[in-house]
Amino acid sequence: MFLGKRAFIGGPPTRRPVMPDTAPLFEILPRFLRRCDAESTRLAYERELKRFLAWLPSAPTAEVLFDYRDFLRARGLGPTTVQWRTTVARAFLKFAAAHTGSQVPAVGDFLPPKGVTGFAPHVLTRGQLSALLAAPDKRTRRGKRDTLVLALMGVGGLRAGEVCRLNRADITIQGGTVVLHVSGKGRKQRLVALPGPWAAPVRSYMVAWPERGVEHEPAIWCGQQGHEDRRLTVAAVDYLVRGHAFTAGLADLSAHDLRHTAASLAIDAGEPLHRLRDRLGHSSVLVTSRYLHTQR
Repeated sequence: MFLGKRAFIGGPPTRRPVMPDTAPLFEILPRFLRRCDAESTRLAYERELKRFLAWLPSAPTAEVLFDYRDFLRARGLGPTTVQWRTTVARAFLKFAAAHTGSQVPAVGDFLPPKGVTGFAPHVLTRGQLSALLAAPDKRTRRGKRDTLVLALMGVGGLRAGEVCRLNRADITIQGGTVVLHVSGKGRKQRLVALPGPWAAPVRSYMVAWPERGVEHEPAIWCGQQGHEDRRLTVAAVDYLVRGHAFTAGLADLSAHDLRHTAASLAIDAGEPLHRLRDRLGHSSVLVTSRYLHTQR
């Protein structure tokens, strides 16, 4: 079984000329990536699919996914990584087959192998979350911004991409409660409320950072000084999370860990699963129920 001559180790493959047989796949790739609403998802899919296309020796056959699975296993990759990479490749080939006719074979009966079972997110304690929220210098407008960004994920449970998409019109204060109009995965809309104590910091931030037009919309989170005409990106949010985590003495913390923290602390506080499901934007209460077993 072919395992690929262009094996790559330790990161993305080196760039090589596009082979005529695989050219249709490279041409269809941008269309496939435009289906991803979240920037972080698009970047992750793009990275994995470029690896897959660099591995392809020629036009794919009906056995290509089985070959790719065996290639990844031969490299010593773990079951979860093999599952992720073959799942992405399978979704892409199905899309390509539907949009390029007979140039790409159907994926057939290939099913991605199972990954490692279990759900063990990195979750902060209440004390650790408080230390993180205290890390930014609130005397500066950047510190005010960073505090609220951290709170939206660590208290509100928003994804980093959802934070970046917020506009001023999406944040209102009603009776001392901050209400967020969030655009989530699949552009599904939902309302998320922050506890009353966050109303004053939100007002303070809006005064410190006057409204500016960004990408034809009044964005609430703008870049740091010198780049105030640009929205925050997911990468920038993750960077500021890691920076303030270091200040607070917290290691290996990512932006998505704060969403896990918000969910787990809400379960600890007795929030009903169906309400937490709606707040997090989960498709099913079964997804939300995973946090019932989170151990800290």
